[in-house]
Amino acid sequence: MNFNKANAFTLIELLVVVAIIGILAAVGVVAYNGYTKSAKCRTHEAQHKQIVKLAQSTYALCPISGYTYMNLLPGLTCNDNPKSGIKKISGDGYTTKCVRQWDCTSDWIGRKQNAGLSSGYFVEHARAELNTPNNRSGYIRNDQWKNFEKAGYPERPGITNIREKGAQMRIATFLGQDCDGGNFSNSGGSYLIYDFTWP
Repeated sequence: MNFNKANAFTLIELLVVVAIIGILAAVGVVAYNGYTKSAKCRTHEAQHKQIVKLAQSTYALCPISGYTYMNLLPGLTCNDNPKSGIKKISGDGYTTKCVRQWDCTSDWIGRKQNAGLSSGYFVEHARAELNTPNNRSGYIRNDQWKNFEKAGYPERPGITNIREKGAQMRIATFLGQDCDGGNFSNSGGSYLIYDFTWP
């Protein structure tokens, strides 16, 4: 048999090509993993900012009209509660969101309202507005803020905790171990924390 050596690859050339492809693949996998981690971190940060903006816009109505809206997800009881300063506007509470007008001036025992006292109402409002369930699969919690900020307490990155901290309402989002850019960290990872004050 007669082979034409000018048209064939040597074993060395083939090994060099395979090595180059392997190096490119390894660099690509590392870059892709870094990109997906970065995207998750940015998603958690955007979620935190969205909830902070929701708090700011919700409470901004209070000085204008003396009331704002504190809504509920479908599936929760949707009634008037004059003692708590709540008036049902729309929704059945079963299949549609319950839209409720909330009195900003005082709570059910006559105390002047502030962000901390109203944090429980705001948690339900944030769940309704962002359409996240009020169970463990949702990403909005109402846990004690000191517990939430302990290492190992949040079960997964991307959870936002909203809780009374005196007269303020603390909005804290757990970013996780792979994210930087938080303003608080412990051995469990990084957090974004915003202490909302109103009025």
